[in-house]
Amino acid sequence: MDFSIFKNKYKIEGSLVVLNALHIGSGKEKEEHDAPFIENDGRYYIPGSSFRGYLKTKLERYLDEDNDFNFYVGEEKLNLADVKLIFGYTNLTKKDNEENNKENNKEVVERVLKKLGCDIDKQNEFESMAGRIHVSDMVLISEVESVKRDGIAIDRETGATKAGAKFDYDVIPAGAKFKFVIELENIEEYQLDLISLALKDILDENGDLFGGKLSRGIGKCRVEDLKIHYANSTNIKNYIFKKEMSELKIEEFLNIKNLKIKIN
Repeated sequence: MDFSIFKNKYKIEGSLVVLNALHIGSGKEKEEHDAPFIENDGRYYIPGSSFRGYLKTKLERYLDEDNDFNFYVGEEKLNLADVKLIFGYTNLTKKDNEENNKENNKEVVERVLKKLGCDIDKQNEFESMAGRIHVSDMVLISEVESVKRDGIAIDRETGATKAGAKFDYDVIPAGAKFKFVIELENIEEYQLDLISLALKDILDENGDLFGGKLSRGIGKCRVEDLKIHYANSTNIKNYIFKKEMSELKIEEFLNIKNLKIKIN
C-alpha cells in the first residue's frame, strides 16, 4: 500500500458490551490471581490487537481455500491475500512450516502482487506490508469491578486435575462496556465489505464469543451504538481543513453490495 497518498479514511465507533462475562488475561499473576484481567494503571482495557486478531481470524475462515464456497468481486475470486492486504503481512513468500506453506501458496502471492500492481519478478520489494486497519485499545467506560472466579488447576504433564489445587482468574461481568474504535485508511469498497462481514456476528443481538476462557461458557459480547464516518474525494476539503467527516448509514455499511458468493 502506498502511504504517501490519501484516498479515504473510515472511522467505526461504538461500545463493546459484555453479555455474560469476559476474560482477557494479562499473563502475569497478581495478588493470588493466576490470570488477572489485563489493566493499565488500575484501569481495565482490551488490547486493540486482541480484537484485530478476532476480525482477522473471521476473514481467514471465510476465505480459506478448503471451503466449499468462494467470494468474488466481479469475476475476481478472493482468497487469503485479501486478508493480508487489509491486515498487513511479513515474509510474503517465506515457507518455513506447514501453516505458511498453505497460507502463502502461489495463488495468494499472485493475488497480493496483482492488487499491488507488482510484477512477479519484483516480489521481493513487497515481502512485507503494513496493514490498512488500526484497532484502538478498548478502555472500560462503565463502572464495574472485576470478579474473581475459581478454577481447577491442571497438571501439564498428565492432563489431569491437581488435587486441592485452584486456578483463579478475573472476569469482567455482564453489562460492562468498552470504547470501540476502528480506523481504516486507503481501502477499496470491497475491503470495507469484508470488514462489515467480519463484524456481522458480534453486531448480532446474540453477540459472539470473544476473549479467553471460552470453553468455560464466558466471552459473549456485542458491539452496540455503531457509528461510521468517512472522508474521501467527496468531502476531502472539509476533512483536511475542518476535520469533518461524513456519516455512513449503518444499513449501507451492512449491505455488503460488492461481494458475491458462489458454491463450489
